[in-house]
Amino acid sequence: MNKRKQLLAVVVAGSIFAAGGFTARAFQSTPDFGLAVEPFYGEHQNGIEVARQANLSLIAFDIKEGTDRAGVGRMMRVLTSDAALLTQGQGIIGDSQFEMAENPARLTITFGFGFSLFQKIGATQSWPIAQKAIPAYSIDKLEKQWSDGDLLIQVAGDDSISIFHAVHELARDASPFATIRWQQRGFSSAAGVNVGHDPRSLFGQVDGTANAKIGTPEFKERTWSSAPGNFVGGSTMVVRRIRFNFGTWDRLSTNKKDAALGRKLADGSPVSGGELTTPLDLDSKNSDGNYVIPEDAHVRLAFTDKNRGITRRGANYDDNYLADGTHDAGLIFTSFQSELRRFTDIQSALAMVDSLNKWTTPIGSALFIIPTGVAKGDWVGSSLLG
Repeated sequence: MNKRKQLLAVVVAGSIFAAGGFTARAFQSTPDFGLAVEPFYGEHQNGIEVARQANLSLIAFDIKEGTDRAGVGRMMRVLTSDAALLTQGQGIIGDSQFEMAENPARLTITFGFGFSLFQKIGATQSWPIAQKAIPAYSIDKLEKQWSDGDLLIQVAGDDSISIFHAVHELARDASPFATIRWQQRGFSSAAGVNVGHDPRSLFGQVDGTANAKIGTPEFKERTWSSAPGNFVGGSTMVVRRIRFNFGTWDRLSTNKKDAALGRKLADGSPVSGGELTTPLDLDSKNSDGNYVIPEDAHVRLAFTDKNRGITRRGANYDDNYLADGTHDAGLIFTSFQSELRRFTDIQSALAMVDSLNKWTTPIGSALFIIPTGVAKGDWVGSSLLG
């Protein structure tokens, strides 16, 4: 019997005797991640209250000189309409390659505005929050190529082809009104990998443990604005590009890495004991009288109680090597919060004494407000600029 007939016999036998406890793997269906869709229209913009996707692309634009408030409105009408179609796996009018929209794979598209946009179109009175930028921190070594911007489009999903196509088409939509300022691309665990668990950063850290669960009152309180006015249901978004120093981090022992983080790399559990979800014991001391979770540990300084935290949705990045041989890789930190103070309170403490500052360098920073979601026929941002 040749190999093809042998294989056929095995498959047939497996299917015949499956009832007797055998498994026919050849006949088992696998989920088609490409067909999965996330709703676009709703009370809130999508791409925030959704399980973490595998890939992320952030693209920031600067509005062209002469583009007024009405022009921004026309741009956002087109962008909103096309984003709604692309997220559902549909091509758009004038699509350069409509076949590439066929596998949305949980594609989400989220829009944000920088304060500079409101300045350029003479609408600063419509800016909905008190702060206009992220404060400067002593640890920052910011580069213009990764900072600020008038308009942000966040495109995330489980298929990099779908994301590329969406970014390409949306950039074409925006081109009569705006120029590209920067693009940042990130990644996390692939679809179907590590399902139900928080992903790891490139330092090996389990990232996002402190997030509130999607759909809970805690998530709503920390993420969506409830301030009076036309920003209810919106959010503020922080983007920080953080380069990692692998040269020295790689030489640390596991115990020293655990101490710097305040959590064990092995499983993300606190070094004070317990499992991943065990609350931090910030008061526990060892026999020497020192805190088990060191005073400069990342988790101690980032700790919040009474649901004063943020919603983290960052992604890893790997952008080759610099001329001096430095591996240009790290974290595209993104967070969403109902009010910016939630982020700045945490970051101010981290900037002062966080032990991770020895191995991380913020090289990009930007603040955007995320307008509320919209119903079909409306456009994102109309509540502020319409």
